[in-house]
Amino acid sequence: MSGKTKIWIYSIVLLVLLLLFPVSAAEITYTFDLHTDGEAWYIIEYRTLLDSQVRMDEFNSFKLMVEGNNTYITEFEANMRSIVSEAGIATSRPMTASDFDVLVSVQNTATGNYGIVRSSFKWSHLAEVSGSSIMLGDVFFGGQYISNGDTFVVKVPDGYKVSGATPEPDVQRKDELIWNGPRTFNSGEPGVTFEKGTSWLLIAGILVVVGAGAFFLFKKKGDNGSNNASRPGKVIKAETSEPVMATHSQPSVSTDTGIGAGVGSGISSGTGLESDEDIIISMLKESGGAMMQSGIVKNSGFSKSKTSALLNKMAEDGLIQRVKKGRENLIRLA
Repeated sequence: MSGKTKIWIYSIVLLVLLLLFPVSAAEITYTFDLHTDGEAWYIIEYRTLLDSQVRMDEFNSFKLMVEGNNTYITEFEANMRSIVSEAGIATSRPMTASDFDVLVSVQNTATGNYGIVRSSFKWSHLAEVSGSSIMLGDVFFGGQYISNGDTFVVKVPDGYKVSGATPEPDVQRKDELIWNGPRTFNSGEPGVTFEKGTSWLLIAGILVVVGAGAFFLFKKKGDNGSNNASRPGKVIKAETSEPVMATHSQPSVSTDTGIGAGVGSGISSGTGLESDEDIIISMLKESGGAMMQSGIVKNSGFSKSKTSALLNKMAEDGLIQRVKKGRENLIRLA
């Protein structure tokens, strides 16, 4: 194992060990909390059992020294910046280190009291991002070693899943991979590849939307076919090709509308054929004299723009009235 790697792993820990003797029951956790852009929080947590009052007093004294002196965080920052700079050169990625922090605390648990030193900083471009893949490993170019009782943890980025890991982790959960010491990692290890995962909820949502859209189109086609067949006054061709006369009276509508083809250009009711305006009037009569504009669009088969133009002309001619109902119009016979 290279000297550089030893400095990387133990730089801040060695500082602590010099001040905390004896160091029995000490554990170190190295955590890389990886983000989707390849950035990560690198966290070194030193944890030691304070199994006597003497040890408790020693740790509390150390805690007061760290809190009242910036020397410790300054040395940690200097060492880590050097490591990050060398890693950036080795991987050809523009790495930076920022947001350094050293936190000393005492944790009281059911199994005893523990002194904890938590050192952390933000490491940009730690992992390589390529398309939907994130690859971690080339930054560990010098090889590493963790002692008995120590752990190496890699957090899985949000929305990603593990597609490969070398060596195989001792523990793999949905959100993290864990290697336990003692263990010697070769150069480039641990190497982990993450792929963007597909949420089953997202897939289900897409299928629901597609299915609803297909059902709507199918239903609309069916409605148009049934409406065209049963619409009052609509000409239905019998086998003898003789026109069937409308069964109700319809107002005569002028063909000279001047607003484009298909709008008010039908033939008067005297011929037995309905104009577009007659169709709308028939629909209104069958609905008790009033319908929402969206209902007219749906049941007539006309486009929204054509329906709007027809209703504008019919309102000008005094055939209908428009009443605003929320975001829609209620259409009533005049």
